[in-house]
Amino acid sequence: MKWISLREAIRIVHPEYAFLRLKPNNSIRNNDTHKLARAIAALYRNVTASIKKEEVRAMKVLGKRFFIPTRLSYEAPVKVAYYIYIEKKRAEFYFIVPRSQISMIREKIGDIWTNITVEEINILPEFGKGATKYQLTYTKEDALSLRTDRRDNDLLISNLNVIDVLEEGDRVGIIYNFLPASQFTWRSTYRATIEKVRKNMPADRDKLGSTYILKMAVALLTDTADLVFGAFTDKKTTETSNMFESLLERMNGGRWISEATVKKAGATILDTQILVLSESPNILRERNNARSLAQSFDTISEDNSLKFRNYGGKFNLTDYVIRGADKNKVGDEEAQHFLSLPGRSVLERFGCIEKVETQETEVPEDLRKGTMRIGVNTFRGRDQMAYLSSDKEYKNLTLVLIGPTRAGKSTLIGNLSADAIHAGECVIIFDYIGSCQLSSEVAALFPKDKMLVIDCKNPETLQGLGYNEVGISADPFRQYDNAKRQTTQLRTLINAINNADTPLSARMERYLESASNIVFVVGGSIRDVFSVLQDHKLRRQWLQKIPPTQNENLAEYMASLEELDDTDKKGTVIGTKDNLISGIIDRLNKLKVNTYMEAMLRKPSSGNIDLVKEMQKNQLICLRMPEIMFSTDGERDVYTTYWLTKIWLALQIREQQIGDRSKLTKVNLVIDELYQVENTEKLLSEKLSRLAKFGMKPIISAHYMNQIKHIREELRSANASYMLIAGCDKKNFNELKSELYPYEEEDLLKLPRYHSLNLIKNEDGYARFITKLPPPTSETNR
Repeated sequence: MKWISLREAIRIVHPEYAFLRLKPNNSIRNNDTHKLARAIAALYRNVTASIKKEEVRAMKVLGKRFFIPTRLSYEAPVKVAYYIYIEKKRAEFYFIVPRSQISMIREKIGDIWTNITVEEINILPEFGKGATKYQLTYTKEDALSLRTDRRDNDLLISNLNVIDVLEEGDRVGIIYNFLPASQFTWRSTYRATIEKVRKNMPADRDKLGSTYILKMAVALLTDTADLVFGAFTDKKTTETSNMFESLLERMNGGRWISEATVKKAGATILDTQILVLSESPNILRERNNARSLAQSFDTISEDNSLKFRNYGGKFNLTDYVIRGADKNKVGDEEAQHFLSLPGRSVLERFGCIEKVETQETEVPEDLRKGTMRIGVNTFRGRDQMAYLSSDKEYKNLTLVLIGPTRAGKSTLIGNLSADAIHAGECVIIFDYIGSCQLSSEVAALFPKDKMLVIDCKNPETLQGLGYNEVGISADPFRQYDNAKRQTTQLRTLINAINNADTPLSARMERYLESASNIVFVVGGSIRDVFSVLQDHKLRRQWLQKIPPTQNENLAEYMASLEELDDTDKKGTVIGTKDNLISGIIDRLNKLKVNTYMEAMLRKPSSGNIDLVKEMQKNQLICLRMPEIMFSTDGERDVYTTYWLTKIWLALQIREQQIGDRSKLTKVNLVIDELYQVENTEKLLSEKLSRLAKFGMKPIISAHYMNQIKHIREELRSANASYMLIAGCDKKNFNELKSELYPYEEEDLLKLPRYHSLNLIKNEDGYARFITKLPPPTSETNR
């Protein structure tokens, strides 16, 4: 028979420990930390439960193969430690937990302290071997309780008061070492102590101290006096006996017990070691700091108290037990005082405590995956990328970006554009700010084959003013419908030209509509529309071009145009009644004031880019309209309105041509600082709720909500999402206050740079959470 060593037969599994750093916030409440103490106590396992059998087929002993049926493994007991580390300008809170239980502990921490950040770290701040160390021990037996009051945070405040006396280079710490223990013998231990108290016997923990011996002597004298003078009933003997009784009660603290001690009978008990540590370049200051911190535990004295004495042992923070340190059987509600984090008032008083400046909420599951990233969310120390909704019903809804100058909006737009192109979508950047830096920055992220740049400033590539996307149809009704569509867009454009002195009357609108329908049904341009209105000869020529198949459709409009003819006494047409179209001509003249608009008006639209086809491509379309093109904001507004009418018409035609919405390439329309073009904003507001049906997602940015006053209310009914970027003022928060709850104004104002408070449409309604914006990216490094 061959033997194997005991080490080979029985394997001892030692726990691996993880370090968790806790970062508190203003909403901390310590009312339920006794539940965390109970969770720690639940980690206790007796010896039988700690031993497991492992099946082993064969082992090598002295180079030979040897079969044994089983091998035993013993899982060593585990502990949880709470560690408070304090410097003059730094106070931190840590848990040391067994890695096998880290998920459970993190979950329990999150349940008790909502919205805190819990992060796993690799190294804890430690003290040198020569540091001053005190252990804290009950003055009386374990059954007697410290003060327990869930409403206060007095112990932690008292602990942190040491910060006021610390100097540079000083540091102190508190270690609470919680050892899960059996509850089996607790009740009998408790009853024995309470019986001593009721009999007025000393219940000191230290049975060898002079104080305990003195109390026992007094107790013995009391018993002797009762025995000797028991047969006598004179008053003197009674007074002598009472004197000893009173003295003993004062020495023992009385026969009554507090409510906390009564409750401790049924409490969950933890073996707890408490250590105070201190280091300083000045040895006297080091000892004073340690003593001051140790004495702060007097705050929670009641039936019992904690006294400190020197600790000279050596230990590691991950040791199961602190060798040589006494264990106190602490009830779960007593442990609540130890398991505390600073709340609002404490955080405001001690500015050295790093905290979570804003609330933390978790990203809903449906926003944890998608196409367009909006940043990294941190919830209870865990990072999670957040996305805009990819739901087929919500992915085209409007996104509003609100943030001041240099807040990170341009980088965010670049990231969103890169994500969209990477996903096979189309992005149109509507750029009319400055020298079009935004579209230039975004364009730098993509190769040339993924871009279409429409440079409106370049005379050589200038587009003709018109709606060429409509095309010509052989079907009379379809062609008539196409003409009506172009007419609607032209009317919108003309109405965008401000002329408060001579508003366009209903009658003038009728003449404009008549000329437009007739010209467009024959395939003419916008320039031809104005020619028909002003020149009677050209008007006659266009009327003669109308095909017989359209006579019925256009009869009314033909009659309206004939009203413009100015005739002589013989009935011969000699001109046009300009007074009937003066408002239209005034607007035409204003249109022609801008050099580029005038050039576009003269140029045919037959060579224009077909937006219908381009929208279906996976590419970035940069529509560049630099400010230098315009002498006034009004000119720019008219120009942008024209392009938006053109885009809207192209969307309609695309949907009609393709039919199946699932085959429509998603188009993301980016408009920066929409408030600068008022009529464009009004037009977008009118179409906003319908754009999603045509496969377009508007992305609108502004400095603050009040800037986009015309579209603001429409955004709400259109289920828009919002990103309030750090730097926003409180007026932006107030605009969405009810929707952003439980976030408060303070959360927005305290956002770190390049973070955003988000209100994002998702399948459950709206999600509210904070993200750190994604860093700059490019298509090549995704």
